[in-house]
Amino acid sequence: MHQFLARLLDVVIDMQRQGTLPMASLDRSIAAAQRAHTAARRALAIALAEESTEAERRAGLATKIGDLEQRAVQSLRAGRDDLASQAAETIAVMTADINASERASVRFAAEVALARREVDAQRRRLSELDRGRRLARIGTALNGTASTSPEGLDSFSEAEAALARVVAENHDARVLRDEMTPPAERLIERMSDAGIGSPVQIRAADILARLRSAAGLQSAPLIESAHNP
Repeated sequence: MHQFLARLLDVVIDMQRQGTLPMASLDRSIAAAQRAHTAARRALAIALAEESTEAERRAGLATKIGDLEQRAVQSLRAGRDDLASQAAETIAVMTADINASERASVRFAAEVALARREVDAQRRRLSELDRGRRLARIGTALNGTASTSPEGLDSFSEAEAALARVVAENHDARVLRDEMTPPAERLIERMSDAGIGSPVQIRAADILARLRSAAGLQSAPLIESAHNP
């Protein structure tokens, strides 16, 4: 039995070893793809956050421009053309900044749309890879069961053959022990098995009969006739 268990353990280890290298390579590749996808998502999130900040900055500039225009008008009415001129120059610079930011925002929106599509495509491909990996693990396990030994047997057949050998060895050993038992003891056991004399070994039937007696039941259940009134 020890030899059988050792051989069975060797078979399991061989099956695991056969599937280790390809599956390990697949796991590394998928892990690298996941890291790239995570980096792409993070970069996209950062870009969107920066664009949101830039939009808020443009809104702030527009508010300041509106305030400066009102003050410039008031300056002109008050005869302070110098202040109105300075306000106009500041408004011009700020307006140019807003226009440049808006043009960049249009280009950014187009790039973000492409990036979103790419990130979504990566996510779908990762999902397919993960499903494929699960199927590959099943296939690797099944392929391991079909691996053959030098004798040309698959793993299961070899294990079954080893078990049959162990059973046969145990049977031979039991026969040998029986043959080595003194004749008188063998005869006593045979007569005991035939119900002659006291039993040599504890039998389940004897224990059941004793339990029935303790329970106040008959030794064997009676079968009532189906024609009883």
